[in-house]
Amino acid sequence: MKILSILTLSISLIGTQILASGCSEMAAFNTKVNNFLETANLNNETKSKINKLSKDCKYMHDMGMEVNTIDSCKKVMSMVEIY
Repeated sequence: MKILSILTLSISLIGTQILASGCSEMAAFNTKVNNFLETANLNNETKSKINKLSKDCKYMHDMGMEVNTIDSCKKVMSMVEIY
């Protein structure tokens, strides 16, 4: 019984760490994009496109995908790096 309790606790802690790593990845993405939008001099069309892609990225991340595997996230990051 003691081993089962330890095993259950260990599995839940590992699962929590896995979920938390995804959250920090998305937080870093949001911070970078928001900082870029605040400091860059962009036209409304570009801002709108970045916002739309960012929303799609967030939706896909909420569905369980990693940020670095989502196409819309990759597009936003390439747009942020170009300017």
